[in-house]
Amino acid sequence: MPAKKKGKGGKKKGGKKKPKLTKAERAQLKLDKACALITEQQDVYQNFLDRMERWMFAHKLKARELYLRFDKNGDGVLSYNEFKAGMLDLEAPCNATELEVLARRLDKDKNGTIDYREFSKGLHFASSESEDTEEAPMLITRDSLCRSGCKLGHWRDHVERHPRYVRVHLRSMTFDHLKSYPGHFNRVVLSHSSIHSLCCMIKEELALSTTTLLIYHDKTKDALALDPSRTLEDYGIKGRTRDDPEEVTMFYNYTTEFHDCSLLSADYYFIK
Repeated sequence: MPAKKKGKGGKKKGGKKKPKLTKAERAQLKLDKACALITEQQDVYQNFLDRMERWMFAHKLKARELYLRFDKNGDGVLSYNEFKAGMLDLEAPCNATELEVLARRLDKDKNGTIDYREFSKGLHFASSESEDTEEAPMLITRDSLCRSGCKLGHWRDHVERHPRYVRVHLRSMTFDHLKSYPGHFNRVVLSHSSIHSLCCMIKEELALSTTTLLIYHDKTKDALALDPSRTLEDYGIKGRTRDDPEEVTMFYNYTTEFHDCSLLSADYYFIK
Protein backbone atom coordinates (compact mmCIF):
# COMPACT_ATOMS: atom_id res chain seq x y z
CA MET A 1 0.00 0.00 0.00
CA PRO A 2 1.47 3.38 -0.96
CA ALA A 3 2.50 5.64 1.95
CA LYS A 4 0.24 8.54 2.82
CA LYS A 5 1.35 11.84 1.46
CA LYS A 6 2.40 14.47 3.93
CA GLY A 7 1.55 18.13 3.73
CA LYS A 8 4.05 20.90 3.17
CA GLY A 9 7.06 20.92 5.44
CA GLY A 10 6.76 17.21 6.20
CA LYS A 11 3.70 17.66 8.41
CA LYS A 12 0.68 15.39 8.15
CA LYS A 13 -2.46 16.78 6.65
CA GLY A 14 -4.78 18.26 9.21
CA GLY A 15 -1.97 19.31 11.60
CA LYS A 16 -2.76 22.46 13.59
CA LYS A 17 -0.69 25.54 12.93
CA LYS A 18 0.14 28.03 15.64
CA PRO A 19 -2.07 31.11 15.36
CA LYS A 20 -0.24 34.02 13.83
CA LEU A 21 0.29 36.88 16.24
CA THR A 22 -0.93 40.31 15.34
CA LYS A 23 1.43 43.27 15.26
CA ALA A 24 0.02 44.53 18.56
CA GLU A 25 0.44 41.11 20.20
CA ARG A 26 4.05 40.85 19.03
CA ALA A 27 4.76 44.33 20.41
CA GLN A 28 3.18 43.41 23.75
CA LEU A 29 5.20 40.19 23.95
CA LYS A 30 8.39 42.13 23.25
CA LEU A 31 7.51 44.67 25.93
CA ASP A 32 6.77 41.91 28.48
CA LYS A 33 10.19 40.36 27.87
CA ALA A 34 11.94 43.73 28.19
CA CYS A 35 10.16 44.41 31.51
CA ALA A 36 11.08 40.94 32.78
CA LEU A 37 14.77 41.65 32.11
CA ILE A 38 14.54 44.49 34.63
CA THR A 39 12.29 42.94 37.29
CA GLU A 40 14.08 39.58 37.35
CA GLN A 41 17.46 41.17 38.14
CA GLN A 42 17.01 41.97 41.81
CA ASP A 43 19.84 44.51 42.12
CA VAL A 44 18.90 46.32 38.92
CA TYR A 45 15.21 46.38 39.87
CA GLN A 46 15.86 47.60 43.42
CA ASN A 47 18.21 50.36 42.24
CA PHE A 48 15.56 51.49 39.76
CA LEU A 49 12.86 51.53 42.46
CA ASP A 50 15.08 53.49 44.86
CA ARG A 51 15.94 56.03 42.14
CA MET A 52 12.30 56.53 41.16
CA GLU A 53 11.19 56.64 44.81
CA ARG A 54 13.43 59.66 45.41
CA TRP A 55 12.40 61.32 42.16
CA MET A 56 8.67 60.78 42.75
CA PHE A 57 8.82 62.29 46.22
CA ALA A 58 10.72 65.34 44.95
CA HIS A 59 8.24 65.95 42.10
CA LYS A 60 4.93 64.90 43.65
CA LEU A 61 3.34 68.38 43.70
CA LYS A 62 4.32 69.20 40.14
CA ALA A 63 3.16 65.77 38.99
CA ARG A 64 -0.25 66.13 40.64
CA GLU A 65 -0.89 69.41 38.82
CA LEU A 66 0.12 67.87 35.51
CA TYR A 67 -2.00 64.73 35.95
CA LEU A 68 -5.07 66.82 36.74
CA ARG A 69 -4.94 67.95 33.12
CA PHE A 70 -4.95 64.34 31.90
CA ASP A 71 -7.77 63.26 34.22
CA LYS A 72 -10.75 64.38 32.11
CA ASN A 73 -13.53 62.89 34.26
CA GLY A 74 -11.94 63.71 37.61
CA ASP A 75 -11.99 60.15 38.99
CA GLY A 76 -8.33 60.28 40.01
CA VAL A 77 -7.14 57.49 37.72
CA LEU A 78 -5.17 57.42 34.48
CA SER A 79 -4.56 54.83 31.81
CA TYR A 80 -1.02 53.55 31.34
CA ASN A 81 -0.58 55.70 28.23
CA GLU A 82 -1.82 58.84 30.01
CA PHE A 83 0.46 58.15 32.96
CA LYS A 84 3.49 57.55 30.75
CA ALA A 85 2.75 60.69 28.74
CA GLY A 86 2.68 62.68 31.98
CA MET A 87 5.98 61.18 33.12
CA LEU A 88 7.56 62.11 29.80
CA ASP A 89 6.31 65.70 30.18
CA LEU A 90 7.91 65.76 33.63
CA GLU A 91 11.18 64.50 32.11
CA ALA A 92 11.27 61.52 34.46
CA PRO A 93 14.71 59.84 34.55
CA CYS A 94 13.66 56.56 32.89
CA ASN A 95 13.25 55.05 29.43
CA ALA A 96 10.12 53.63 27.78
CA THR A 97 10.58 50.14 29.22
CA GLU A 98 11.20 51.48 32.72
CA LEU A 99 8.06 53.61 32.42
CA GLU A 100 6.08 50.45 31.72
CA VAL A 101 7.66 48.74 34.75
CA LEU A 102 6.81 51.79 36.86
CA ALA A 103 3.20 51.84 35.64
CA ARG A 104 2.73 48.16 36.45
CA ARG A 105 4.21 48.68 39.89
CA LEU A 106 1.78 51.53 40.63
CA ASP A 107 -1.23 49.63 39.30
CA LYS A 108 -2.37 48.16 42.61
CA ASP A 109 -5.30 46.09 41.36
CA LYS A 110 -3.76 45.27 37.95
CA ASN A 111 -6.70 46.68 36.00
CA GLY A 112 -4.69 48.83 33.60
CA THR A 113 -5.24 52.13 35.44
CA ILE A 114 -3.19 54.09 37.97
CA ASP A 115 -4.48 56.16 40.88
CA TYR A 116 -2.19 59.18 40.53
CA ARG A 117 -3.44 60.56 43.87
CA GLU A 118 -1.39 57.82 45.55
CA PHE A 119 1.70 59.04 43.69
CA SER A 120 3.33 60.67 46.73
CA LYS A 121 3.10 57.48 48.84
CA GLY A 122 5.96 56.01 46.85
CA LEU A 123 6.71 52.70 45.21
CA HIS A 124 7.08 50.67 48.39
CA PHE A 125 3.45 51.36 49.33
CA ALA A 126 1.90 51.38 45.86
CA SER A 127 2.11 47.71 44.96
CA SER A 128 0.06 44.71 45.95
CA GLU A 129 3.32 42.98 46.94
CA SER A 130 3.79 45.30 49.89
CA GLU A 131 0.18 44.78 50.97
CA ASP A 132 0.54 41.01 50.90
CA THR A 133 3.49 41.16 53.29
CA GLU A 134 2.05 43.86 55.52
CA GLU A 135 2.98 43.44 59.14
CA ALA A 136 0.63 43.24 62.07
CA PRO A 137 -0.21 46.51 63.88
CA MET A 138 2.46 47.57 66.35
CA LEU A 139 1.49 48.61 69.85
CA ILE A 140 3.69 51.44 71.11
CA THR A 141 3.52 51.68 74.88
CA ARG A 142 5.01 54.00 77.44
CA ASP A 143 7.19 51.16 78.73
CA SER A 144 8.71 50.66 75.28
CA LEU A 145 9.73 54.33 75.07
CA CYS A 146 10.77 55.11 78.62
CA ARG A 147 13.49 53.90 80.92
CA SER A 148 12.95 53.26 84.59
CA GLY A 149 12.12 56.41 86.49
CA CYS A 150 10.59 58.10 83.46
CA LYS A 151 8.18 60.89 84.46
CA LEU A 152 6.19 60.86 81.20
CA GLY A 153 2.70 62.09 82.07
CA HIS A 154 -0.69 61.28 80.58
CA TRP A 155 -0.22 58.53 78.04
CA ARG A 156 -2.41 56.41 75.85
CA ASP A 157 -0.84 53.47 74.09
CA HIS A 158 -0.59 54.15 70.37
CA VAL A 159 -1.25 51.52 67.71
CA GLU A 160 0.93 51.84 64.61
CA ARG A 161 -1.12 49.96 62.00
CA HIS A 162 1.42 50.07 59.19
CA PRO A 163 4.89 50.01 60.78
CA ARG A 164 7.74 50.70 58.37
CA TYR A 165 11.41 50.41 59.25
CA VAL A 166 14.59 52.25 58.35
CA ARG A 167 18.19 51.23 58.99
CA VAL A 168 19.94 54.52 59.69
CA HIS A 169 23.72 54.53 59.29
CA LEU A 170 24.93 57.37 61.52
CA ARG A 171 28.41 58.69 60.80
CA SER A 172 30.48 61.46 62.33
CA MET A 173 30.87 64.21 59.75
CA THR A 174 34.36 65.08 61.01
CA PHE A 175 35.68 61.52 61.01
CA ASP A 176 33.76 60.07 58.08
CA HIS A 177 37.06 59.20 56.36
CA LEU A 178 37.91 56.76 59.17
CA LYS A 179 36.51 53.25 58.75
CA SER A 180 37.05 52.07 62.32
CA TYR A 181 35.85 55.18 64.14
CA PRO A 182 33.59 53.94 66.99
CA GLY A 183 31.28 56.92 66.48
CA HIS A 184 29.98 55.27 63.27
CA PHE A 185 27.07 52.95 64.02
CA ASN A 186 23.64 51.99 62.70
CA ARG A 187 20.21 51.41 64.19
CA VAL A 188 16.89 50.14 62.85
CA VAL A 189 14.14 52.63 63.70
CA LEU A 190 10.54 53.29 62.68
CA SER A 191 9.98 55.58 59.71
CA HIS A 192 7.97 58.02 61.84
CA SER A 193 10.91 58.52 64.23
CA SER A 194 11.84 62.16 64.72
CA ILE A 195 15.24 63.68 64.04
CA HIS A 196 15.29 64.60 67.73
CA SER A 197 15.05 60.92 68.66
CA LEU A 198 18.09 60.21 66.48
CA CYS A 199 19.99 62.96 68.29
CA CYS A 200 19.10 61.32 71.62
CA MET A 201 20.23 57.98 70.24
CA ILE A 202 23.62 59.41 69.26
CA LYS A 203 24.08 61.05 72.63
CA GLU A 204 23.29 57.81 74.42
CA GLU A 205 25.57 55.75 72.18
CA LEU A 206 28.55 58.10 72.64
CA ALA A 207 27.71 59.25 76.19
CA LEU A 208 27.65 62.89 75.05
CA SER A 209 26.44 65.79 77.15
CA THR A 210 26.46 68.33 74.33
CA THR A 211 23.35 70.36 73.55
CA THR A 212 24.46 71.35 70.04
CA LEU A 213 24.23 68.09 68.11
CA LEU A 214 23.00 68.42 64.51
CA ILE A 215 22.12 65.80 61.87
CA TYR A 216 22.54 66.23 58.11
CA HIS A 217 21.46 64.37 54.97
CA ASP A 218 24.96 64.74 53.52
CA LYS A 219 28.33 66.16 54.46
CA THR A 220 28.65 68.83 51.78
CA LYS A 221 29.74 72.29 52.78
CA ASP A 222 26.32 73.84 52.16
CA ALA A 223 24.29 71.05 53.79
CA LEU A 224 21.46 72.22 56.04
CA ALA A 225 20.82 70.63 59.42
CA LEU A 226 17.62 68.61 59.65
CA ASP A 227 14.78 70.00 61.76
CA PRO A 228 14.65 68.03 65.07
CA SER A 229 10.86 68.33 65.20
CA ARG A 230 10.37 66.62 61.83
CA THR A 231 10.35 62.89 61.13
CA LEU A 232 12.18 60.65 58.69
CA GLU A 233 8.95 60.40 56.68
CA ASP A 234 8.87 64.20 56.42
CA TYR A 235 12.20 63.99 54.60
CA GLY A 236 10.95 61.36 52.15
CA ILE A 237 12.29 58.32 53.99
CA LYS A 238 9.24 56.03 53.93
CA GLY A 239 10.81 52.82 55.23
CA ARG A 240 10.07 49.20 54.33
CA THR A 241 9.35 45.96 56.16
CA ARG A 242 11.15 44.79 59.30
CA ASP A 243 13.03 42.12 57.33
CA ASP A 244 14.02 44.54 54.56
CA PRO A 245 14.39 48.03 56.09
CA GLU A 246 15.21 51.02 53.91
CA GLU A 247 18.92 51.89 54.12
CA VAL A 248 19.79 55.55 54.82
CA THR A 249 23.08 57.23 55.69
CA MET A 250 23.09 60.39 57.81
CA PHE A 251 25.87 62.50 59.24
CA TYR A 252 26.06 64.19 62.61
CA ASN A 253 28.21 66.94 64.06
CA TYR A 254 28.43 68.53 67.49
CA THR A 255 30.46 70.87 69.63
CA THR A 256 31.42 70.49 73.27
CA GLU A 257 30.69 73.01 75.99
CA PHE A 258 34.30 72.80 77.25
CA HIS A 259 36.67 75.36 75.79
CA ASP A 260 39.58 75.35 78.24
CA CYS A 261 40.36 71.62 78.15
CA SER A 262 42.07 70.32 75.01
CA LEU A 263 41.34 66.67 75.90
CA LEU A 264 37.58 67.13 76.39
CA SER A 265 37.35 69.26 73.25
CA ALA A 266 38.97 66.63 71.01
CA ASP A 267 37.79 63.32 69.55
CA TYR A 268 41.15 61.95 68.48
CA TYR A 269 41.30 59.56 71.44
CA PHE A 270 38.49 57.57 69.78
CA ILE A 271 40.66 56.71 66.79
CA LYS A 272 42.02 53.17 66.73
